[in-house]
Amino acid sequence: MSRQKGILKLVGTLNGKCYYQLNGQYIVRKAVGPSRARINNDPAFINVKNNNQEFAAASQLSKAIRLGLADKADQFKQDYMASRLTGCCRKIIQKGSGALGEREANLFNSPSELIGFQLNKDLEFHQLYNSKTKVTTNTHRNEISVQIPESIANEHYKIPKKATHYQLTAAISCVSKLQWQPQRQAYQPTHPEHHTLDGIIESQPLALNTIHHNISLQWQKPTPKGIPTDVAMTVWLGIAYLKQQNDSFQTFKTPQAMQCIAII
Repeated sequence: MSRQKGILKLVGTLNGKCYYQLNGQYIVRKAVGPSRARINNDPAFINVKNNNQEFAAASQLSKAIRLGLADKADQFKQDYMASRLTGCCRKIIQKGSGALGEREANLFNSPSELIGFQLNKDLEFHQLYNSKTKVTTNTHRNEISVQIPESIANEHYKIPKKATHYQLTAAISCVSKLQWQPQRQAYQPTHPEHHTLDGIIESQPLALNTIHHNISLQWQKPTPKGIPTDVAMTVWLGIAYLKQQNDSFQTFKTPQAMQCIAII
């Protein structure tokens, strides 16, 4: 803490420093926010505390989705993807039932917020490929099928010059509903045994100069009792382009994209 010098005396906060008057003296010090203990215990900060709790839940949902996507999140993502996904999950929590700070964190409360989410917002999936897809599951919800009835050349929009094939990737990431637990002062998954269940299914390399029919990417999880209906199964579809070299394939680093296509 030091005194202000000069003719002009400031009162307020500017560039990370706090200017104020104390005992007739004009003082300047580094601006600091309220401590965590004060936020958690001072009634004046109750809304800040509640918002922090829900932001933590949004971070949990976002992390669970990314864990399910595994290395595909790194392959297809763009910088700040995690923060964008957390922001998306925060909007979903705002649609949940309950009091502020304790609202239910359930992807089913507003699935439209997540469906269409791009891992790379600068290169969206439909800018590369736009074929009709159908997503289905069985009664026990432990099998998912992503089906593409027909895939033709003019549904590709940014094919690399030397590409010969493309590959489709379906990623499944299961996310349990989170509920506020007062005794733990934290959000907890209602079905931890199903939380972050995942699966990655890749098609065979598909020739670009061929019409492909009935492409099917199927995921099955060996859960005897199935997956509960309040566990959201997020389904993602990605595309990458390949160059065939003899009997092997080289994947182009760009362009490639992945988006959420369903929540079931």
